Amino acid sequence: MPRDEAEVRALLESPETCATVIHAIIRSQYGEEAYGWDPLTVAMELKDDFKIDVPSQVLDRWSAIQTLMTSDAFFTRLDAFLGICNTFSSGEPFFSVFDPVTVEEAAWALVEAALNREFLPFDYQIQQYCRTILKQDGYNESDFPPVFAELLERSPDAADIRKQLGTGANKTIIDTYIDEELADLVRQFSKVPHLSNLDEVISRMSLNEYMNRK
Repeated sequence: MPRDEAEVRALLESPETCATVIHAIIRSQYGEEAYGWDPLTVAMELKDDFKIDVPSQVLDRWSAIQTLMTSDAFFTRLDAFLGICNTFSSGEPFFSVFDPVTVEEAAWALVEAALNREFLPFDYQIQQYCRTILKQDGYNESDFPPVFAELLERSPDAADIRKQLGTGANKTIIDTYIDEELADLVRQFSKVPHLSNLDEVISRMSLNEYMNRK
């Protein structure tokens, strides 16, 4: 068995694998057609190809990526935004009950979304929710963590979030949290060399570019 295949199998079996890495694996394996598949179909295809039972966290993160890539729900519906934030963080969507999203979870979801697609304007309710949790955590409008600036813009640009990654000497707690999560994502990608520069998934910025900044 090729080394890459063993590593892909290990990533698909881990409930800790990041949504962006799962996206890269499935997109590389099946192409854009997989965006239209039911999660059960994805699970069956992965079982056939890799002889594994994919954990629910991996399938739920893939479902969140499907929603992100094929609709505007992350940007226009508060319930979808919260569900995707929860899923990217924990692997569990919590769509059936209200599970408050933390500042850290929202920040990481914005980063993963920016790594996978361009942004649309965020709905007012989403903006207000994020303003509320930021203020509850002690932030003022004048010192919101930079990652939230694009969410509050009229014409947000995912590229601006990508440019922030790994830069800046004076980091907020949120910046440090993002760096730690991103380091995990990079480590996961580095296990599968043929995915590390998948430009179709990592928009305009390769992981090598990020790693060279460290």
